[in-house]
Amino acid sequence: MSQRLKNLYTYLIQNRKHELVGWYNEYKKFTSDIAKIRTKLNENYDLKDKETYTETSFRESDNPYDEFISKLLYDQTNGISSRGQSVLSWENLTKFKQVSDFDEKIRNLIVSHDFDSFKMFREWWIKQNVGNNPVLINRAIAACTTKVSTTADEGKFNQVFFWLQKEGLIEYYPDNKPQDWYSKNIYAIEQLNNGLEGTPDVDEYWIGLCVWEMYVNISNPFSLKKQIVKYGAPGTGKTFTAKQNSTLLFDIWKDEFLPNQQIDFNEHIEIVQFHPSYTYEDFIEGLRPKLDTENQAQLVLQNGVFKDFCKKAARWESDIYLLQSEVYEVKSWYDLTINDIIDFQPKLNSEHWTYIFNIEDKRKKLADAVPPYFFIIDEINRAELSRVFGELMYCLEYRGINGSIKTQYANLNDENTGMIKIGDSYQFYIPNNLYLIGTMNTIDRSVESFDFALRRRFRWEEVFPDITLLQYHLLNHNKNWIGLAENLKNLNLSIKSEPLLGRDFQIGHAYFWSLPYSKDLTLSEVRKAIWEDSIEPLLQEYIRGTGREDLLNIFANKFGIR
Repeated sequence: MSQRLKNLYTYLIQNRKHELVGWYNEYKKFTSDIAKIRTKLNENYDLKDKETYTETSFRESDNPYDEFISKLLYDQTNGISSRGQSVLSWENLTKFKQVSDFDEKIRNLIVSHDFDSFKMFREWWIKQNVGNNPVLINRAIAACTTKVSTTADEGKFNQVFFWLQKEGLIEYYPDNKPQDWYSKNIYAIEQLNNGLEGTPDVDEYWIGLCVWEMYVNISNPFSLKKQIVKYGAPGTGKTFTAKQNSTLLFDIWKDEFLPNQQIDFNEHIEIVQFHPSYTYEDFIEGLRPKLDTENQAQLVLQNGVFKDFCKKAARWESDIYLLQSEVYEVKSWYDLTINDIIDFQPKLNSEHWTYIFNIEDKRKKLADAVPPYFFIIDEINRAELSRVFGELMYCLEYRGINGSIKTQYANLNDENTGMIKIGDSYQFYIPNNLYLIGTMNTIDRSVESFDFALRRRFRWEEVFPDITLLQYHLLNHNKNWIGLAENLKNLNLSIKSEPLLGRDFQIGHAYFWSLPYSKDLTLSEVRKAIWEDSIEPLLQEYIRGTGREDLLNIFANKFGIR
């Protein structure tokens, strides 16, 4: 199983370091700062002494103690994790620092960073009557030692922890050992370290991050994220990340169920781009001209791209339903295991079933073993969505056979165009193994086409310009141009603070990705070229007709042009 663990690490970390390097650097920097503070404390410096922070990133601060404590316990993100729903008010933080033994508890946590110091700090926190705040407490100890993961939320960590055991990627945790977050974390990180031994470029920081990436991409049920809209400013890589995430999920599935077979990912993904003239007939089905045997044009029913893709993805689910057996009536699709359908193998003899019956562990759920399919809709908001989706609204809310409906052309469907015959008519449904991912630019005026009924059927994920990712890219492309990242950061801060525009009008990092300029250009030369070729025309369009043409000079100055 260690090979599968190494493969997962490759997919989640090694192949995505360009995405995660910003978090990695912040994590490493903060834990390294605390290690340097620990050294000073062991030399009998006080936590409040400025000398304690002389070798840390807090050394330039007028009050490094306050800044450090704020980052350790209060800040929204601190390099370890976000604080999530666990909130400590500024007033309570100030109250903490006034308690006589506060510094002693923090000192113990930093110097000892063991279970006893963690337990004492947690008990002390609870006695202050400011709330339990387990995420803040857990991420504080995670900042002091890399022997626990960055997944500070106990519920989310447990989900990964149980999944790792169930999949045989770590050994089962003994029942007679402490069942708290800290102890299980220590055990999990030890097990992962052992399982990943010999993996190139692995270190304690990447392993700490890997636990969270496992939560996000594997142990967290996919069913909660099967209909997503990625939205944000232009050039933030929404479509690119949609493809990349799809590839990641597919690779993870393949590594578990078809590790030694060649399978074309392109057969499992479809990408379309919506536009104002896109119709229901293009998407689902409609009457289209087709030449008959006498070379005469006849109107015949033809499936749209989405319905055909759903038919392909739904083969397993449709076959199980058509057995009309008690196996499907007793258990839902998500409860069925491969064991449950073994007796029906003679009937399930199509080629797409072969690999499923060859899976060694027959306790695996059928829904997990069936391959995922990905349908990406670029510029999803540019079409008249109610017209394109039609009765699909119902299927978006109720997946699988139980959500099947008759389409507008149901009576014209036959064996070639119909998806599944239920009773006397053909019906349509969205299979459970299909991921529907839309992308949209929030500055488009057509954003209003998403009414509330459609909005609540999708999970919404905002994609921001990523300065850290751009820095990483420029460092590898041409390190002499790395200053462009800071220029973009300053420009976007100015755009965000301008009431006329705001964050939806920021400039995405993709505008700096494939730069068609000679690498011999200096930073100032390439900055000027990007401004004139890409950014200035875009900003001119944003402010056209507003009477605020003066903003262009302000933005140019922020970008470093004037």
